[in-house]
Amino acid sequence: MSYSSQKLLLPVLLVLALSRCTETSAPAAVTDLCPNFEHFDSIMGQFMSTRSIHAGALGVMKNNRIVYEKSFGWKDEAQQTVLPQDVMMRLASVTKPITGAAIRKLENEELLDLDDYVFDLGQPEGGILSLEPFRSLGDTLLSQVTVRHLLIHRGGWDRDVVGDLAFREIRIAEAMEVPSPPGRVNTARYVLGQPLQLQPGSERAYSNIGYLMLGLVVEEISGMDYLTYVLENVFDPIGVARGELIQGRTFPENQDSREPWYDSEAMSKNVFDPSGPQVKTPFGGWDLEGMISFGGLVASTRAILEFLDTYQVSGDDIGAQRTGTESSTWRRNHTGSLSGTNTLARQRGDGVNYVVLFNKRPSTGGYYSSQIREEIDDLLDRGLICWPRN
Repeated sequence: MSYSSQKLLLPVLLVLALSRCTETSAPAAVTDLCPNFEHFDSIMGQFMSTRSIHAGALGVMKNNRIVYEKSFGWKDEAQQTVLPQDVMMRLASVTKPITGAAIRKLENEELLDLDDYVFDLGQPEGGILSLEPFRSLGDTLLSQVTVRHLLIHRGGWDRDVVGDLAFREIRIAEAMEVPSPPGRVNTARYVLGQPLQLQPGSERAYSNIGYLMLGLVVEEISGMDYLTYVLENVFDPIGVARGELIQGRTFPENQDSREPWYDSEAMSKNVFDPSGPQVKTPFGGWDLEGMISFGGLVASTRAILEFLDTYQVSGDDIGAQRTGTESSTWRRNHTGSLSGTNTLARQRGDGVNYVVLFNKRPSTGGYYSSQIREEIDDLLDRGLICWPRN
């Protein structure tokens, strides 16, 4: 093993076998000691070493039980402090299924219908959010946007055509003549003053703006702030301890003590001080607090594993409760990507859920989330893991 791999594995105590597998519990190629989770150690160590990723975490659940949680690497950029085993990291877009679950909870309580109109723009049926479009209404089609459309990325915004308005804080603040960053409500008002690119409900186009709006819907319907509602109604009922899911913070001095640094050389204008010097993108290139419902949460692998065991993580039923009747070949995942962050939340119908968090994303090529999923799925599909029996 290379020195860099050894450094990545320094904080890790290899899982020692505590019981023996029966002949039928694993193929002959697998060690006769169980569990043999050193395969996970090896995949993470080698994957991170070859890509110069210096902080990562992997959590694995089998049949409703968390069986593996480990961090790899360093908490600080100087690589002097070992990453804590209970590390938390930014989730980026793995936040979205959490918002989906909050919306489904409100639906189950009959506080909203997925076919309710999102914006109250004078239509006879009304709408949930009474927001004044900035300057004037940008598109009459906005009155047709429903909660369901936002959940499944069919609200009508196409960032490939006009760019992602969720990350145009400085431009929006300048246009509205308000301090930067403009915040969620002003961003929503600005968006309502812009044309849609698609007919609502027609084509799917991945939309951060849609999930920003859903966060406002959660607050409007519940009367609570977004995070309070999510904790009380999504995570408390599944036994996740407070402190395992938190609001992410833009600047390092405000981060949780369990978070690592976020590794990126990219530089951006500071959205909190546009006329000042540029900053590293993860620390001021966007308003992380304003992204709370579409990319702004921070969590441990444990919190997300428990979530995956209960809620659908993607697809048209994102956020709905799992039925427990999925076929063994059923697979779902949601990924997250920001400068300094790449995450994966994976569900499998064979009883396995797993979560990977990295403090870095690639500057070119495919995302680490897709690459590590292929490696871990291959390991699982070949039956190379011997699971604990109880």
